[in-house]
Amino acid sequence: MSVQTNVTESALCKHPTCHFFCSTLMAQCLGQALSALQDATTCLSFDFSLILSFVRLCCLAKPTLQLDRRTVSSPPDSLSSRVVKIISACLDASEDVVNELWNALKVVVWQHGPIAASEEEIRLFNVHALQWDTSYRHLYPPVHTCQVSTCRHHILNSEREFNLCEPSTYKATLFTLKDGVLPIYTTSLYCRGCYSRYYPNYRVHKGSSTRTYYGSVPEVLQVSRDFFIESAVLELFCNQKVFGWLSAGNCSRIYDWSLATSRQYIKNNPLAFPGAALLPFSQVPDTWPVSARLRPEDVLNGFFLYSLLLHKAERSAVLILPHDEKSHRMRLRDELALRNKLMEGVGQEQYLHACDLCFKVYEDENGVQRKLQAAVCDGITIGHPCCAVHDCQVPLASHADRFCSVHMMSIGKKCAVVDCNVDHDKGFQTCNEHRPLEESYYIRGQAFFQLKARLKKAGVAVPDNLVSLEAQVTHEEEECEGKSEMGNRKLKALFGQCHTHNEQLAMRTCGVVMSRATFFGSEAVSGVNGFLKATFPTPQSTPEFLIFDNNCQLMKHQAAIGDTHFKDTAQPVDVFHFRSKHKQSDDFCQAFCNPAAFPEMRTSDGKWTFNTSICEQTNVWLGGYIAVLRNMEVTRYNFYLDEMIKRRNRYVIHELERKEHKPWTVPAELVFPL
Repeated sequence: MSVQTNVTESALCKHPTCHFFCSTLMAQCLGQALSALQDATTCLSFDFSLILSFVRLCCLAKPTLQLDRRTVSSPPDSLSSRVVKIISACLDASEDVVNELWNALKVVVWQHGPIAASEEEIRLFNVHALQWDTSYRHLYPPVHTCQVSTCRHHILNSEREFNLCEPSTYKATLFTLKDGVLPIYTTSLYCRGCYSRYYPNYRVHKGSSTRTYYGSVPEVLQVSRDFFIESAVLELFCNQKVFGWLSAGNCSRIYDWSLATSRQYIKNNPLAFPGAALLPFSQVPDTWPVSARLRPEDVLNGFFLYSLLLHKAERSAVLILPHDEKSHRMRLRDELALRNKLMEGVGQEQYLHACDLCFKVYEDENGVQRKLQAAVCDGITIGHPCCAVHDCQVPLASHADRFCSVHMMSIGKKCAVVDCNVDHDKGFQTCNEHRPLEESYYIRGQAFFQLKARLKKAGVAVPDNLVSLEAQVTHEEEECEGKSEMGNRKLKALFGQCHTHNEQLAMRTCGVVMSRATFFGSEAVSGVNGFLKATFPTPQSTPEFLIFDNNCQLMKHQAAIGDTHFKDTAQPVDVFHFRSKHKQSDDFCQAFCNPAAFPEMRTSDGKWTFNTSICEQTNVWLGGYIAVLRNMEVTRYNFYLDEMIKRRNRYVIHELERKEHKPWTVPAELVFPL
C-alpha cells in the first residue's frame, strides 16, 4: 500500500484545535501507524488529513466502542458494524477503508484521551450517528464494574474490566457551555449480580429504590428524565444568582439567547452579519423528540442538585435520594432540609473567619495583648409564605394554603376579615355580612391582577399583602350610602397569603455572614436574643463587640430575664442608627449603647475601628432576592438563601485576600473547647 507522509505545517493548521494532538501523534504513534498501513495488503493511498479525521472521529465514538468490550485496557480487534457505517459516512469512504484504518490506528485511538470537537465535527458526526442510536457526548455510566462491595461481580480496583450489561438507551438533550444545546443518547447498564442499574450519575438497586450517586461531582448532571446540564453551566447559573439576583426563568432565557448555539451572537443579530440566514446554528434536528429549550424548572432543579452534590463532595460523603418520587422537587426535599439544619447557628463554612477588618489585637493598660472581635446583627424584610396565624412556625402543607394543618380546621373556615368568627360561605373567603368588602377588593384589583399575571409569566413575583381597607358599615336601607351613626370602622381582611416578617443576619464587620435566621411574626428582641445565642453558643465564641440597632432594648430584655450569656460583650448601637434613631434623652441608651463610649471603637486618628453599618450594606445585596424568593417553598427558600450566602462569603474572602486584609480561620478548638 502506498501512503502519503509529506505533512506540511499548513496541513496541521487546518485543524488548529488539535495542533498539540497532531504533534504528539507524529512523534509517538504515527511511525508505527504508517508502518502498519504500509504492510496492509490492500493498495490504497491515504493522505494525512484522512488519517487525522479518522482518528478524531474514532475518539468521538470511543465511549460507544468501549461498551462492546469486556475489558477497556485494549482496543477491539474490529469496529462494530454501526461505528463502521457512521465513520464511513463521515469520511465519505468505503467500509473497507475504515476497517483498514482501524487495523493500523486502533492503538493510537485507544491510547488517546478525549478531544475537543469543533462545531463542524459535531454536526458531521451527529448527522450520521443519531440514526444509529448514538451521538456525540453519548452519556454512559462512569464505571465499568459493579460498585457494590458485597456483589459477586464487584472487582476491586479493576476499572479496566467491564461486567455491566443489558444497556438501555433513550434520547435526551444536553445543555453545554461551549457547544450549546446538543441532541444526545443516554445509556444505563445493569449488574446481574446485585440487580443494580447504573446510570450516568447514579445507580439504583432494584430492591431499595434509592439513587446512590457516585461520590464526585459529575461533568454532566441529569436534572430531569430527558434533560442534562453541564456542571459548568450550573456553576454559571449559581454565580448569576449570587451577583445578579437572577431567577431561574431569567437564567434559562439568558442561556437560550446567549449559549444555545456556538454562534448565538450572529443568530441574534442577523442584519449585522450578511449571510447569517444561510448558517446552520442549532445542532438539534427539527425531528428530535426532546425539546431544545431550557426550562426554568430544570434550572432550579439543577441548582439544588448541583449544590447538594458539592456539599456532599466537600465532606467526602455520598448523596442518596429516593428514586421513585413523583417529582424532582419531592426527591430533593429531605436532603435539602438536612443541609438546612446543618446551616443553623454555626453551620456556615466561614463561621470561624477572621481578618484585619474584623479581628484586632491591642495592648491593655498592663501591656497584655488582647483580641478585639466584632459582630453585627440586623434584619431585612423578606420572607416566604407562612401560616396566617401570628408567629406560627408550622410549615404549610401546600404552597397555596393560607393556614398550616394545625390551624386549618379551627381558623381556615372563618371569614377572612380579622376578628370575625363567622364561617365563610362556600366559594368565598368572607361571610355574608362582609361580602361587599371581598367584592370591592376583587373589582378594584381586577386590573392589578391582570397585570400581576403578566408579570408572573415574565418571571417577576408580585406579593399578595395583608389588605387593609376602609369599608363603610351601612344599614339595610338602600338609600343609606353615607356614614352610619357610629361613623366609619376600619376593617382588616386577609385575602392573600401571609409571609414571614424578616431575615436576620449576624456577620463580621468585614462582610462575611456568620449566620441567618427567619423571624416569623416580628423582630422582637427576645427572638434576636435567641438567634444571637445560637450564633455564639459558647463563652469563647462571643465577640467583644456585638452591634445591633436596638441594643438598648435587647440589653433591657437580657437584664429582665437574667440572661448573662453576653456579660463580657459590649453592645453598642451602630453609628448610623444611634445618630438618627435613638433619643439623647434615653439615659440607658447613652450610657450603655453609645459607640463613642468605647475607646476601642476608635482608632488613634479618630476613625471608627469597625464598619458598624456592614449589615445595612449587605442587606442591599440580600434585598435583591425579594422577587425570587417571595413565593418559594420554605425548604427550598432556606437552602437557596444559605447557598447564596455561602457563595458570597467565598467571594468576600477572595476580595479580602486581594486587598491584603489577611483572612484566616480561627482554630475550632479555641471557639468550641471540649
